[in-house]
Amino acid sequence: MNEEQRIMDKFGNKYPGRVPDGYFESFAAGMTESLPEFPCEPKPAPMTLWQRLKPYTYMAAMFAGIWLMMNVFHRVSGAGQLSLDNPPENIAQIMEQSEVMDYYTPVSALEDMEAEMELSESYTSMEDFEKDFGYSLTPEYAGIEINRDVN
Repeated sequence: MNEEQRIMDKFGNKYPGRVPDGYFESFAAGMTESLPEFPCEPKPAPMTLWQRLKPYTYMAAMFAGIWLMMNVFHRVSGAGQLSLDNPPENIAQIMEQSEVMDYYTPVSALEDMEAEMELSESYTSMEDFEKDFGYSLTPEYAGIEINRDVN
């Protein structure tokens, strides 16, 4: 005989414990009665100053990070190192004047070239150009003569 058979002969296979009649039917009702009462809606805890300011702080940090990245990219790209004889700031100031804006609004490269030709034909000397635009040529270009006979 093996060990399992011997235990079965000695004790049997019946469960010695027993559940009282109607226990599971009254279990749910008895459990809810024994629990303490809780309010239906819990009161929210008051927000601290940091909890109210946290979203705005994060947003400010995000914009500061974006500004810093753009500044770094601008410096790395070398865009600030351009050296022009005619700075873009001067051109922008001249273009903001209403009479210049009405006169010069090119839409295509052909219109741009036509406007340049019309402007160059309207001046007979560099002195007139310098006087109208408030710009003087650097010394190495001061001796340039305008030749109108080229066709």
